[in-house]
Amino acid sequence: MTQSKDYVLVVRRPSRGLSVTQIIAQTLGCPVVTVTSPWQALATAQADPPHLVILSGEDSYAWSPQMARQIRQHVQSESIVIVAITESIDLSWLPKEEATAIDGIFVEPLSADILNALNESAITKKRCLQTCS
Repeated sequence: MTQSKDYVLVVRRPSRGLSVTQIIAQTLGCPVVTVTSPWQALATAQADPPHLVILSGEDSYAWSPQMARQIRQHVQSESIVIVAITESIDLSWLPKEEATAIDGIFVEPLSADILNALNESAITKKRCLQTCS
């Protein structure tokens, strides 16, 4: 799968209602690729590393840390920003040692300003690391 140079990969377990994926696609000015399984996420990220990976879903607390570690291990790109979006404001479920592969944790709902700032920051990080290499 070939994407444009800058794209956002959303890993989201299937759910009902207006998803964060739809909001992201409406808000950001770059392509958004959505996958629903860890295998799809790894295959997509390995084929063409995104600048931003968003891990989201109703039970993201259960699988986000492991998914982030797998992406970091298999893609081996330090330019990827990985964030988790949770529906819970109680972050006690995430031990500090589990969060090392995740660059940030956000609680839904996210404003368009936050999404745009996150996206621009990830693009800037990727471009900076590319020019420094």
